[in-house]
Amino acid sequence: MYWRHGSFFPIKRRISRTMVESGVSINSFNPPHLDFFFNLTNTQLNSISIISNNVNLLQVSPLSEISIVPVNFSDGYHHLDILMLDDIHDIEFYQQIDISTGSQTLRVTILNEDHEPVKNISVHLELSIYSHITAQQYTNQIGEVTFNYLSRNSQVYVEAISMATKRYAFSGLNTLKYQNITLILEEMNSTHYDEYLINR
Repeated sequence: MYWRHGSFFPIKRRISRTMVESGVSINSFNPPHLDFFFNLTNTQLNSISIISNNVNLLQVSPLSEISIVPVNFSDGYHHLDILMLDDIHDIEFYQQIDISTGSQTLRVTILNEDHEPVKNISVHLELSIYSHITAQQYTNQIGEVTFNYLSRNSQVYVEAISMATKRYAFSGLNTLKYQNITLILEEMNSTHYDEYLINR
């Protein structure tokens, strides 16, 4: 008996942007319920699987040309493997993405050294362990930003930068304990300023 090439080792191809149309914020923070949209026009795919942190969340088949796959995530970081199989042509489409999900919010207020609100300041937030999961906003008229979809118990870093005045503020915190924080801008020392320019 002869097995045709590919029966055990299917061809692997990355999922193209035209095939996956999704509102997921990759490498950032997302709500716990997400709808993945897959445009499968002109394909002969048999199933879609979504795996989170090496645990199979779901498998969907059969598929329509436009498939909507709802997924409920637990709080926290998720490394996702998305697999779509074409058994007829022995092709496996795949994509790996990282996200964090949750329903917690964090409001950050930025003040200057006179304790006055500062508008239009860049505020950066990232997970302390998975530092590639980030979000960035600019303060409003009253010096505030609100970050949404944080997990309920995670360690994050928050940094505010004013390059025009060479002022910055920084804090590490746990989202379980803090939902509102106030940071006061301080003058950058020359070492910190040089490091910031190099890292950016």
